[in-house]
Amino acid sequence: MLKPADGLFATYAVGGYSPAIARWAAERGLTPNTVTAMSLGSALLAAVWFAGGTRGGMVAGGLLLYLAFVLDCVDGQLARLTRSETPLGAWLDAISDRIKEYAAYFGLAVGSTTAAAGSLVHSGNVWGLATAAMVLQAIRHLIGFSFLERGGGTGAPPTEAAPDPYSGTGGDGRDRALYWARKAIVLPIGERFALISVTAAVTNARVTFLALLAWGGVAAAYGLAVRMNQALRAPKAAAP
Repeated sequence: MLKPADGLFATYAVGGYSPAIARWAAERGLTPNTVTAMSLGSALLAAVWFAGGTRGGMVAGGLLLYLAFVLDCVDGQLARLTRSETPLGAWLDAISDRIKEYAAYFGLAVGSTTAAAGSLVHSGNVWGLATAAMVLQAIRHLIGFSFLERGGGTGAPPTEAAPDPYSGTGGDGRDRALYWARKAIVLPIGERFALISVTAAVTNARVTFLALLAWGGVAAAYGLAVRMNQALRAPKAAAP
């Protein structure tokens, strides 16, 4: 039930057991949209714990954000298992992903200022970094979605867009290592949630946002280069 486009974290840190959760959910009549709502609720609870500004809260928030991503994987797997995929479900899943991520940013920024002065969790005012991370992520989505809307660089209509350029079989040995490196460098949602969870649990919000900006900047540059290369090499669209 895993998708070829799944990232490194989704494949190896979640994919080993999430299909079993999807089967368990199917046996109990849960719908994919219900699991999507559960994922959103878990992430919002993570944001609340982050906002508390305590080390325990940061750890709890990190664990809840990881749970949110697990459920985010399960809802799609459940939809494919029960053959209940719908455009509405896909749209709700995409929208909730953005809400979950930005809620985590908000919680971390609040928690950084409410933490006790002198504690490791306290890192001062990080609202500028949080805003920059949010803007960078919005730009990355703009690059990707606008490219796919134009047919994925193929000259084809959007509904016939090419697969994501980072998907594939991966091959073996060295080729497989390169394949997974290319998948990870674009910082997909699984890697972002893992980065947020780990850095928040062991450091503070400032480190989290700096890591997101550094890795996200590299991902944006790499993604833009790949999209531009595809667009320049794409066949010309047929005249109407």
